[in-house]
Amino acid sequence: MRQIPTVLSDLQNGTRLMVLNTSSNAPEEQEEAPNEFVIHRRTALIGLLGTILTPVSGLLSPAFAATVEESARIGDVLENIPDMCRVTTATIEGPYYIDKEIVRSDIRDDQPGVPLEIELRLVNANAGCGPIAGAAISIWHCNADGEYSGYLGNDPSQFPDVGAADATGHVQQQGPERFLRGVQTTDADGKVRFRTIVPGWYTPRAVHIHVRAFLSESDMITTQLYFPQAVINTVHSTQDPYKARGVSIYTNENDILINPQEIMKVTVNEDGSLLATMTLGAGNV
Repeated sequence: MRQIPTVLSDLQNGTRLMVLNTSSNAPEEQEEAPNEFVIHRRTALIGLLGTILTPVSGLLSPAFAATVEESARIGDVLENIPDMCRVTTATIEGPYYIDKEIVRSDIRDDQPGVPLEIELRLVNANAGCGPIAGAAISIWHCNADGEYSGYLGNDPSQFPDVGAADATGHVQQQGPERFLRGVQTTDADGKVRFRTIVPGWYTPRAVHIHVRAFLSESDMITTQLYFPQAVINTVHSTQDPYKARGVSIYTNENDILINPQEIMKVTVNEDGSLLATMTLGAGNV
C-alpha cells in the first residue's frame, strides 16, 4: 500500500484518486457541550479568524506531508509496544444517530465520492488488547455534501438549529433515507470492514465518522473517528464532488470534540481507494 505522502504527491502531479460518481489554558467562558450544537465561544472565534488569517491550500508541501507520515509512524510504534493498551476516548453519539441498524458492509447506497474502506478492530483494553469477537459495530457519517441520511432538510453550511434537539442532544429523524449507515459483527480477530466514501463537512465540525460498539446489548464504546487533515484538505480541494464546496474552516485543529488519539491511519489501495484503520479499546468488557 502506498503511504499518505505518495497520495499527496500524485495529486500534486495531476493524478486523480478513483472517484465513485454513480449519481494549554482552559478557554474563557467555557460552556458544557452535551451535543454538537453547543460550542465554546472562544473556539467559534478561532474558527472565524481562520477564514481571515489562514488561507487554505488545496495542495500540501512535501515537508508537511512528511510530517504527517512521521506522525503515522509514531502511532505505529506506540500501538505495538508490548502490554500497552489504550481505552478509546468516549464521546457523544451526536444529534443524527438512528437506532434502526442495517446489517451490511457496503453502506454507500450510490452516494458519490472518493471510495473509502474502513477497517476497525475491537479489543479488550483490560486483557492485553485481546480481540473481542461477536460484537456489533455501527458506523454512520455524512455524505460528500455534508448531509446525513434521514436529515436532508438541514443546511450543512449553516449552524444547526439548537431548538431542534431534545434534552439529550438528539434530533428527531426527518426522512426515511439510510445511506452511509450500517452495522457489522466482529470476527475472531475483532475486526469489521465497511465500504463507504470519504465524508464531506458540515458546520461546525471537523470531518468525522461516528462509531458505536455493542456486546450483549451493552454499549461498549461510543466515539468519533477522524482523518489526517492533510488527506481531507487534498480530497476536498481537488476531487469531485467535494471541490464544489472546498475545504472547511472547521478542522482537526479547532474542532470542539476531537481527541487527537482518535485520528485514523490512512493509506491508499492499489485501485486508488483509501483505507482508514483504527483499533478501538473497550475498557468495560
